[in-house]
Amino acid sequence: MSDIRGYRLYVKLGASQVRRRLKGIGCGVRKVETAGTGRAVVIHTATGDHRRRLYAVFEGLIESSSEEEDAKSRFDD
Repeated sequence: MSDIRGYRLYVKLGASQVRRRLKGIGCGVRKVETAGTGRAVVIHTATGDHRRRLYAVFEGLIESSSEEEDAKSRFDD
């Protein structure tokens, strides 16, 4: 994947569906990439209320992943 700095949120939707859901919301989203068939990764810098709102958009579709913890350490460098 790319070297864009930020947190990674893995979602059980295609990248185009994710982009449609995020249209007009913002919340610190930097990029949406495909992560395989029916799976996308949202690279974002959201914290606090924005992060909660972003997670609410994908409630029930978020994949739990330890990769997000790795992204946090890269973002803090």
